[in-house]
Amino acid sequence: MNNLSKEITSRDNPAVKQYVQLAASRKTRYEQRLFVTEGMKLTAEAFMAGYPPELFFATEDALDRYYEDAQPIALKSAEFLRISPSVAEKLAQSVSTQGVFGVFHMLDNEVTDVKIDCNGKFLLLSSLQDPGNIGTILRTAAAFGVGGVILSEDCPDLYSPKVLRASMGGVFKVPVRVTSDLCGCVRKLRDSGITVYAAALDDSSVSVRELSLKGGCAVVIGNEGNGLSNELIGQCSQTMKIPMRPDSESLNAAMAAGIILWEMNR
Repeated sequence: MNNLSKEITSRDNPAVKQYVQLAASRKTRYEQRLFVTEGMKLTAEAFMAGYPPELFFATEDALDRYYEDAQPIALKSAEFLRISPSVAEKLAQSVSTQGVFGVFHMLDNEVTDVKIDCNGKFLLLSSLQDPGNIGTILRTAAAFGVGGVILSEDCPDLYSPKVLRASMGGVFKVPVRVTSDLCGCVRKLRDSGITVYAAALDDSSVSVRELSLKGGCAVVIGNEGNGLSNELIGQCSQTMKIPMRPDSESLNAAMAAGIILWEMNR
């Protein structure tokens, strides 16, 4: 497949150690500006999004099984490493690994801006805590083709293995921005003629069923436990709610985002 490939059988190989450190540590990822993928689908999604792989690891069995998808990645990678099943077990974050792993350069999501279209649909996430929620929201946002997702900088790392797995490649398909000033982003959206709704329960909240979400609009979703800050709500155009039975618990953030995204694109 690649005449320049190397074979690795040692679990203590420097490339193996680097992958494990990148998978485990946000600090290491941002120091090296690299992130890791596991599995053929996620690795291929990163590759097709235009990321040139720094390292591509694959077992012989995986190369045979996923030849058509793996071949172009191996040929384009800076370094292609054939690995033993033992090394694959060392790299794996999942219980049952496919034997395919990648190391890619990050995008700078703190500099790259989401393009604001006055007719666009946007989702803003404030201080979410669960990586699975972030990943699921990005997957859903990609499915609906929203104009962008903006996250406060205290949300889980976009490039953590848990977020990447839950996003099922969504992180590569939807414009994403990480910001230290979510209130400033809300103001920028409103100045561009976009109505910004805060998903919050208060006396003035309007049911999402009663809102017209045609044209440009954005919705801000808050922390799973504490919701949105009063400051952030104050920057928004209107508060909105998802109608539920009065004896029901509040919805999971990812579920709420899914319902809102459906209504925005209905």
